[in-house]
Amino acid sequence: MAAAPTHSSRLQDDVTHELAKLVDTATLQRELIDQMTGYSIDLAFCLKHSCIAVEVDGPTHFMLPDSNGEHVPTGKTLLKRRLLTSAGWRVVSIPYFEWNACNGNVHAQCTYLKRLLDFHPDFK
Repeated sequence: MAAAPTHSSRLQDDVTHELAKLVDTATLQRELIDQMTGYSIDLAFCLKHSCIAVEVDGPTHFMLPDSNGEHVPTGKTLLKRRLLTSAGWRVVSIPYFEWNACNGNVHAQCTYLKRLLDFHPDFK
């Protein structure tokens, strides 16, 4: 499966900047192509016992909010997550609306990332 060309968004750039403060930047890779699935992973890094795929999910990864205001991932997004998980990745999704809720506050963004990633001693 050939991967489609990728480009990063401002959202992805912002997440990358904050994530680089938490993980060893020597291991942090952008737009990594998973050899097993052919999918592009927005941000990837490995710790001692696991490899983490961070997916920065913008509006196109979600259907319109439902009657309860919930953002439901599209089938395409769910399939990608399942296949990457099956390939051995720990997939962490960063939905745009959750990141935006941090309102550009660096401390809030860092706290959010630590919570999502179950802050681990291997992090900086």
